[in-house]
Amino acid sequence: MDAVRGAIRGAIGDVLGEVPESATGFRPHVSVAYSASDGPAAPVEEALAAREFSPARARVSSAELIVIHRDNEMYEWETFATVPLG
Repeated sequence: MDAVRGAIRGAIGDVLGEVPESATGFRPHVSVAYSASDGPAAPVEEALAAREFSPARARVSSAELIVIHRDNEMYEWETFATVPLG
């Protein structure tokens, strides 16, 4: 993931002259809960604490350039372009 992200960031820099996102702080993850409003975290924390999770593995066959926004108080995105990998 790091090598693919680095190559994509390099291409963005070549085209735009700068990369609008920080080079650090990227952490691939799978979200298990998301909330767009305030509320107690305890129920979600308790449900997750009762489980044992192992690291996830995924085969990444393409990279997508997306247009993302939060106009409706939640993340929404559309694919702008897709590039096959491998």
